[in-house]
Amino acid sequence: MASDEEMEGAVTWLKKFCTDNTDRYEKEENPLRIIAYYVASQEIMGACMNWAASYLHKLDCPLNFALVLSYHIAKEVELLDSSQNFTQHDTDQGSQTVAAEVARCVFNKVHQVCCRWHAAPELPYFVKEYMLDDHKIFAGACADQNRRKKMEDRHICIPNLNNLLQMEGKRVSYHAVYDGHGGIDAVQYTLQHLHLNIAKSTHFTLEPARAIEEGFILTDKNFVQKANRENLRSGTTSVVIMITSTHLHVGWVGDSQAILARNSTHIDIMTPHKPDREDEKKRIEDLGGCVVWFGAWRVNGTLSVSRAIGDASHKPYVSGQPDVKSLLLDGSEDFVVIACDGLWDVIPPWEAVELVVDYVKDFGVDADATAKHLVTQAVDRGSQDNVSVIIVFFEDGPLVTSCRPPKEEESAIFPIPIAVSPEAQAILERLDRSVRGAQESPEPAAKPPPDQEAPNLETRTTANGSRPPTPRSERTTPRGETPQKQDCISRGVTPHGLVTDTAEVK
Repeated sequence: MASDEEMEGAVTWLKKFCTDNTDRYEKEENPLRIIAYYVASQEIMGACMNWAASYLHKLDCPLNFALVLSYHIAKEVELLDSSQNFTQHDTDQGSQTVAAEVARCVFNKVHQVCCRWHAAPELPYFVKEYMLDDHKIFAGACADQNRRKKMEDRHICIPNLNNLLQMEGKRVSYHAVYDGHGGIDAVQYTLQHLHLNIAKSTHFTLEPARAIEEGFILTDKNFVQKANRENLRSGTTSVVIMITSTHLHVGWVGDSQAILARNSTHIDIMTPHKPDREDEKKRIEDLGGCVVWFGAWRVNGTLSVSRAIGDASHKPYVSGQPDVKSLLLDGSEDFVVIACDGLWDVIPPWEAVELVVDYVKDFGVDADATAKHLVTQAVDRGSQDNVSVIIVFFEDGPLVTSCRPPKEEESAIFPIPIAVSPEAQAILERLDRSVRGAQESPEPAAKPPPDQEAPNLETRTTANGSRPPTPRSERTTPRGETPQKQDCISRGVTPHGLVTDTAEVK
């Protein structure tokens, strides 16, 4: 369950929000840019959660509270009768709803739900339960548009997918980077729906790897239908990692990659899908396509990736079938780096691990700052593409553990319980405070009788004869002391791993 401090933070935010805002969003323009024109019935939940989370992040809502709020807001909108509340657009595949109208309803619901919860005697019982955040990992992210005219990357960090969707079962974290091409429709759709489609799988609890595969296939199928209906031509690569208490699961299509560091050493956990990969080239040629060189190896002379979500006009040569791999966690894991090809084109995986390890040893464990360091390195080395990076650290991994400030040694003054006189106890307590570096003055001790004169203990030290260790240098940044917002926020980055600023902020 959430801590009292987290609950107090949620209540404080609610109070401020309801004081500063009315109970309804009544401005003429939506506070976020809505990219889609229409949403189908099966797309409403994902789109509404995305809009609510982005809006709450813009309002500085605490992360875990925002996740709980966005789910309930989306649920309330989903339960509305679309035919009665929103303008419908009829197609061969059924009716669709005007996206801007649904989004306006979401922003209204944010205000209504917040004010309703604030007016109640206490927050709903489920808020404390689903604000739980006790996983042994923490993540940071950074993205840069770089030299491109548009930002077509998206990323998402969900500390607890079960909590977000209020499902029972083992805790599962979800982190992903999506690299769009040919527009942002496919990457935005994938950002909104892939994690939901994975979680909807009947295999999600017992076979997460199979759920990842089914989620990718369903997302690709649904977007291709949307693309054919609305004449969309975009696609996106995707790399997803899901971490449980025992396993790391990774699924991917395209050339975005995730790498693992164990004991500060690079471990390959996947092979990106590129047209010149022998098995990919054979698959494409067996289907009647070709792989040719035009500045890079390309499918049918066009796309430089052989698998992606979307790219409807390039099916079946560009496949939406993912590769999935599962690894057993053994305690030696340090971190995972997830990034698009804007990073990997100029920094090889082994060097990325070295850059992270060196940065952490020099400046301490700061996930957001470390991710920004990798992005900066890629830009400085001449990357021409959008660059997006997520770093997921393991709390109990060797690297993080080695960078924690050392604990002071326990004093050997009281190695075992002993019976002493009150006078001797006072002297020992005074010495114990001195050894620990306490600043307060000791209590005066009563002078013992001459025949029970206590020995002079002022020169005693710890058991090994040394002074207690001094604290670590101030360069070490404890986890949690990260900047509240980085200068790349305007490009769609959240500093704390909330569902990223998925709709562009006006």
